[in-house]
Amino acid sequence: MMLIYRGHWRPIAISQIFALLYVAFMIFIPMQVMIIINNAQNINAVIQNAVLIALFAVLTGIFCMANTVYAVRIAEATGNYIRNGIFTRIQNFSFGNLDRTATGELLTRMMSDVYQINIGVHLSLRSLLMAPFAIIVSLVLVGITSPELLWILVIVLVLSIATFGSAMYVMQKQFQIRQAKYDLVNNDLQEDMAGIRVVKAFVRQDYEINKYRSINDAYRRANVRPLHTNAITMPAALFIMGLATTLLVIYGSPLVAAGTITIGAMLAFFQYTFIIIGQMWQLSMLLPQIVSAEASAGRLKEIWYTVPDVQDSPVSRHYALENVVGKIVFENVDFRYDSKGETETLKNINLTIEPGQTVAFLGANGSGKSTLVSLIPRFYDVSGGRVMIDGVDVKEIPQENLRNIVSVALQKAFLFSGTIVENIRFGRPDSTYDDAQAAAQVADADSFVAAQQDKYDARVARKGQNFSGGQQQRLSMARAFTVKPKILILDDSTSAVDVETEGRILDALPRFLSGVTRLIVASRVSTALAADKIVVLEKGEIVAMGTHKELIKSSPLYQEIFDSQLGGLKKEDLS
Repeated sequence: MMLIYRGHWRPIAISQIFALLYVAFMIFIPMQVMIIINNAQNINAVIQNAVLIALFAVLTGIFCMANTVYAVRIAEATGNYIRNGIFTRIQNFSFGNLDRTATGELLTRMMSDVYQINIGVHLSLRSLLMAPFAIIVSLVLVGITSPELLWILVIVLVLSIATFGSAMYVMQKQFQIRQAKYDLVNNDLQEDMAGIRVVKAFVRQDYEINKYRSINDAYRRANVRPLHTNAITMPAALFIMGLATTLLVIYGSPLVAAGTITIGAMLAFFQYTFIIIGQMWQLSMLLPQIVSAEASAGRLKEIWYTVPDVQDSPVSRHYALENVVGKIVFENVDFRYDSKGETETLKNINLTIEPGQTVAFLGANGSGKSTLVSLIPRFYDVSGGRVMIDGVDVKEIPQENLRNIVSVALQKAFLFSGTIVENIRFGRPDSTYDDAQAAAQVADADSFVAAQQDKYDARVARKGQNFSGGQQQRLSMARAFTVKPKILILDDSTSAVDVETEGRILDALPRFLSGVTRLIVASRVSTALAADKIVVLEKGEIVAMGTHKELIKSSPLYQEIFDSQLGGLKKEDLS
């Protein structure tokens, strides 16, 4: 929090000055009441002090309002700053960081946790300095006006600290548990809403309803516990107030009768007691919120100080796109997703891809195809060895520069809400309308886009839900083509389109992106047949490499894949 407010202490200081002035005028009102009662026969003194009470009440309201206005502004500015900061840090996360953090959890932290901090800052600026100041000044004034009764306030203070402090200590753990349960609710809700069509297709509504009810009920119980703990504070405050009143009547009345203290002082004592207990009760409301905000701040701190797995080298330098040829070399590459894990996803990868070649990667699910190509644009960094483009280690190229050189159509198509043309130009905002249309034609998307009422200005629903899976993939590929990179990666991005459409796309690509090195992660053998080189992977290792003609004769694994998918064709017809 110190970092957030560095250089912005002035409004905070002003808000606290207003808070102290508010308390000061509020506390001096009982003194004026005492003077009026003690000098009830002096009409001038009564009028004069009554005017002062009215003036103090007005000033109390003005300074209270001013403090509230500043508190609200500072709290909202704090929430805005944290949300912007967290969003920026998430945008800078590497794929590995995102793999380890659920989307629902990120949403919870950005919204619920920031809200808790917002409320905590607001209430702190209202009461955190004001309440102790009011308590201390009240004790001093009681010590001056009726020192014989000061011990009652000491008892009140000790009981209040013990009661409210214990409640705060218990609630600290309860708030942490509550936020963890809220994460689970958010994650389950997001997952279920995204997959609701699958749920309905397999008639699993009852299962999902029961699962959500169970998670939601756990959150309810976790949410109720701190509220139950906090519920004791109001009865505790009333009990302490009642105890103070009883002690005041029992021990104060004889003192008044003996003339040791005045009736006005006794009434002022009662008002100061009420102020002290009231401020302690306010602190009891504030401190749990501070505890909750502290728990939320701890969760946000994890994101705020998370270091991206992939970072630019201090000695990295920019490479002009026009100077890139597109030769790729994997040199003794090893990779594991968990740096502490023992299982390697990729092992001893040595591969050279010449400029302008079309290379297909084939293998079973989990063989490492997508992982291998993800190392080129540095979605992940190698665990061992190096990946080079034109003889330059990709770690020496700034990520922004590298991802202009390498364009990727990801395995899972994703469209943003907006228009079709905005989605196609997403990777290259300065491209023209004609560029977007040309890329869509290569991706075989122009035909269904032209059928839309607004053509390329047609709206895209959230996550592209108003388009089929195949249409989403074609628009995603058009987005990658529009960048006009030197290296293009199609990460199984044609899996949802038919073979005929896929063939048209792959045939049109070399004309649109002439001389571009093309890497295709394939689930279908038919996708790989026309490639200059086919790389076959198994359990993270390259087990065969060559053209279709070569592999159909030499690689048992390739033959097995071919037979399982195209077994009805004669191999010699394709060779």
